[in-house]
Amino acid sequence: MDRNYAVAPGEYLAEWLEDERFTQQQLADRLGWSRKRVNEIVGGRAPITAEAAIQLERVTAIPVDSWLRFETAYRADLARLHDAQRLAADADVVDARLAKYLRSLGVTKATARNRPQLVSDFLAFHRCGTVDAYRELVAEHFRGEFQLAALKDSSTAVDEGLLIAWLRAGELTPEFEAARSIVYDEAGLRDLLPELRRRVATPDQRMIQDVRALLSSVGVTLQLVRPPEGLPLHGVTRWIDNRHPLIQQTGRRVKDGFVIWTLFHELGHILGDPRGEIHIEFSSEKKRNSEAEKGANRFAMVTLFGAAGLEPFRGLERDRDIERVAAEIGVSPGLAVFQMHRSRLLDYSWGNGLSVGVTA
Repeated sequence: MDRNYAVAPGEYLAEWLEDERFTQQQLADRLGWSRKRVNEIVGGRAPITAEAAIQLERVTAIPVDSWLRFETAYRADLARLHDAQRLAADADVVDARLAKYLRSLGVTKATARNRPQLVSDFLAFHRCGTVDAYRELVAEHFRGEFQLAALKDSSTAVDEGLLIAWLRAGELTPEFEAARSIVYDEAGLRDLLPELRRRVATPDQRMIQDVRALLSSVGVTLQLVRPPEGLPLHGVTRWIDNRHPLIQQTGRRVKDGFVIWTLFHELGHILGDPRGEIHIEFSSEKKRNSEAEKGANRFAMVTLFGAAGLEPFRGLERDRDIERVAAEIGVSPGLAVFQMHRSRLLDYSWGNGLSVGVTA
């Protein structure tokens, strides 16, 4: 456990003086130093240099490396205590929800009672040395037309700390690291779309596994990463090293409509947007304004429902009618209901029994 104090090497020297019944002046004479220099070292106001340690060893018989170790530990403790003060001043960077998520990931065991340690563990998790560096990391994710475009244009409140922590959690998975070794085949992905569409038309407990295997065959990685509480996200498109596309989903509500729509929306980002950008798909009933999100939504709608979109479902309310039209189009009824709800074609209290639960 870290100490909340620092022991200056001069304290060890003071003990030696007392044990040997030397005065500071006598020690100064033996060392060829001024009394002021001895006094400053004893008081912790001056450091013990390598040269001083050599000379102290001759007089005190305490080895050079001991004096240097005392000095190094003292300076490190001073820096640590100063750092803890700075971290305590920035403790608001980790709120209760974020702290809970970090503990669930095993990132920290610290609680609000030890805010400096909590913030320190949080910064280490993000590989940032300071809170300012972390804030710049966050800002970097929100720059540009394509950087988190959907988040920027929605009125849905999204906590940036929770978002960035979820993204970082995704980087620590075996799937993320394995993605670096597979080769992305864009033409292969386009050719695979009809097969992907057929597979998700009949959702079941194996759907995500099957989709993951299909995507892997063309160099696209799909992973589900548990999100923090209060993070209203569905998924994100990422490019590892600007070469390897990865779709990270939260699996929120784990219903087929959410998972399938998010998957094809993110595929739209992979195939339609500049390589290397990051995109967020999140729950919002507000119309998206960014071109990145509009393009991804158009891709998902046309690929899944065809040129007519949701028009064949207009006016439908009964489950059996929705199921019939969904079968004719070749989509899952749960996906149809999900989009009908979002487009205000169906009251939210209707059609929910058509959704299918899916897991990773």
